[in-house]
Amino acid sequence: MTGNDVKRILGPGTDPTLLSDILRTGADASELARAKAWVEADEAQVDAHSPFPSGRIARLVELLEADQEEDDLL
Repeated sequence: MTGNDVKRILGPGTDPTLLSDILRTGADASELARAKAWVEADEAQVDAHSPFPSGRIARLVELLEADQEEDDLL
């Protein structure tokens, strides 16, 4: 996955630190897209009894949620 892939999925204003952290996971674009979908619909996922992601997707979810929490504090 490239930085352009990350920006295409998360948006052009993606924080450079987050972008670097995501690239270091070794995940591919489909894994990032699945992690983003999980974060954006986490309550629906839990309500549907979907299992929490594992592996690289779980790490991406952690990164995205941490970034989201950081944004909420600003």
